[in-house]
Amino acid sequence: MIHRTARMTLLTALLAIGLLAGCTSKSASEMEVNSAENKTSDSSTNTTANVTTNDTNNGLEGKRETEAGTNIKSSAKPKQNSNLPEAGDLIERIILAGKQLKSFSVEEDSYQRIVSNISEMTPTVEIIDMRSRSEVIKEPFQIYVKSETKMGGENNDVEMDLDLEQYVTEDAIYMNFGNWMKMNEELSVKAMPAMREGGYPERQLKPYESVLEALEVNEEGEHYVIRAKLNNNQMLKFADSYRNQTNDRGEPLMENYSEASFRKANIVFTVHKDTYYPVEISLSMEMDYVIVSGSKVSIEMEKRSKYSNYNNLKKIKIPQEVLELE
Repeated sequence: MIHRTARMTLLTALLAIGLLAGCTSKSASEMEVNSAENKTSDSSTNTTANVTTNDTNNGLEGKRETEAGTNIKSSAKPKQNSNLPEAGDLIERIILAGKQLKSFSVEEDSYQRIVSNISEMTPTVEIIDMRSRSEVIKEPFQIYVKSETKMGGENNDVEMDLDLEQYVTEDAIYMNFGNWMKMNEELSVKAMPAMREGGYPERQLKPYESVLEALEVNEEGEHYVIRAKLNNNQMLKFADSYRNQTNDRGEPLMENYSEASFRKANIVFTVHKDTYYPVEISLSMEMDYVIVSGSKVSIEMEKRSKYSNYNNLKKIKIPQEVLELE
């Protein structure tokens, strides 16, 4: 089993990977979006999706399955009509609408299975089961996160419960594992590009622009839903796009990410029809990542994010005693 200090380092990396969901430095085209910039009625901007997915709540006892995975289906029946936007057109509308999304809240539920093959050592298996709630403000950049994480092996043995609070600003990351601490500058600089991606959920669609033929668009009630399940050839094109991701400032999201290879990359992306703001995003990914010669980490991830409280947050208040940490 992985030493706890090493596991904490791995968790930090995996939390970053969870945010690596597809952005590039390319700007969205300045196309006209029908009322995406102005339609922010109370009925649409302060409600979450009426899309039901099966939350197994099995914790470490079983793999969590999102709709992007294998079995779970939306309760709303897809509506087919000739007025549905094409996938590429809808993605551009969503990305452009994202520029009007200044703040939001998000609840996330994720499951990760990590197999580490380190040199000649016996492979180890780790399960990371996490639930979190975040408040995000884009400018000036601020995030507050409260999360609960269970970590252990495949035999239902919970080896670590981790409750974490975080405040993130433009130039600092503060963490509370029982006591508040400020992340040192070197680690903070490395983590910040991925942390900033939490403010741009729409960019999770960017790598899928390379495989538009794999995307299916449906109308379900008050929502548009984009679904993608990639075949082997599409996976290769997706991987090239995914590896070259940068954040909103053009900074790489992870160093040496060229060694990542994908076995699965499914997504279900649900947005409001009137604002194109995100309602729910389900990701199901399987990837291998070579960390050094002869050492590889294989990751299976299921993640579901639910968004609400659009443009209502004005400031995240950080306690003075936290700000005074050195």
